Amino acid sequence: MLGLIARRLLSAVPLVAGVLTLTFLLVEAAPGRPADLLLGDGPVTPELRARVEAAYGLDQPAYARYASWIGNALRGDLGWSLSRGRKVTSVLADALPHTIGLALAALSIQLLLGILLGALHVLRPGGALDHGLGLVGLLLASVPTFWLGLMAILLFAVAVPIFPPSSAHSIGANAWSFPARAIDVLWHAALPSLVLGLGAAAIVARFVRAGLMAALGEGFVRAARARGASQARLLWVHALPAAAGPVITLAGLQLPVLVSGAVVVEVVFGWPGMGRVTYDAVMAQDLPVVLAAVLLATILVIAGNLLADLGLAFVDPRLRLGRTASR
Repeated sequence: MLGLIARRLLSAVPLVAGVLTLTFLLVEAAPGRPADLLLGDGPVTPELRARVEAAYGLDQPAYARYASWIGNALRGDLGWSLSRGRKVTSVLADALPHTIGLALAALSIQLLLGILLGALHVLRPGGALDHGLGLVGLLLASVPTFWLGLMAILLFAVAVPIFPPSSAHSIGANAWSFPARAIDVLWHAALPSLVLGLGAAAIVARFVRAGLMAALGEGFVRAARARGASQARLLWVHALPAAAGPVITLAGLQLPVLVSGAVVVEVVFGWPGMGRVTYDAVMAQDLPVVLAAVLLATILVIAGNLLADLGLAFVDPRLRLGRTASR
């Protein structure tokens, strides 16, 4: 187990370096100059532009700025945000809790709804319910997230105003008690987390269905059926743990994707998380924020892969002991 963790951490170093370097080159190749955001649209003298660029280190060559950012990042300093006028660590500290909360809610919806739908699939394989759920799942997985978000706002925030259309809290909520603020945040998070989790729940359901179909044909399930086990016990106690491997892998990979990739949902719902911060930083060519966001996203993807491997090793003793099924 320790060897697996060590190998993953060692292989992560060149991966992180490669992703950051590619991101830096892409941002540098974009048209425009970062100093234009600071100087505004009015006429600017060359002397003023030179002073602003020197103050923020923008007058240095690209490789020197990149090497400087890497050196500072290794010491825990992610730089200064040009667009927000404060430290990047402060920007991420404000945005990350909102995104983590939204991602955890969406992941819970994915897993719970996906497992439930997968179990419904195998009640009558090949029947009307199986085909109907498969069609609905295909539609949910195929619909663009931004369209689903807009339709959810139109239906549940405008036509039937059950949920708020945007933001993470109500106006004046800071003066409320903690329970009231918590309920208010959950109320605002319900619609974006549902939109973020629905499409992936259909994918989880397909994985669960395939795993359950394979497990229900195994000898240990047939033996349990011969001993008189009920259909519910066969499904939830015997077959589902055997089908948990792909679901654990998918969950481990989905959490970092949700944390780092919820850009569309956060922009549509005005959610003040990492996706919105990254989008604004890219539009403003705020390189320190973009690099820090990509670094965090890469670390989360690596951590998600590692957690998925550890979860598989936990449910499968053969992997925990470093053996394969053929041995």
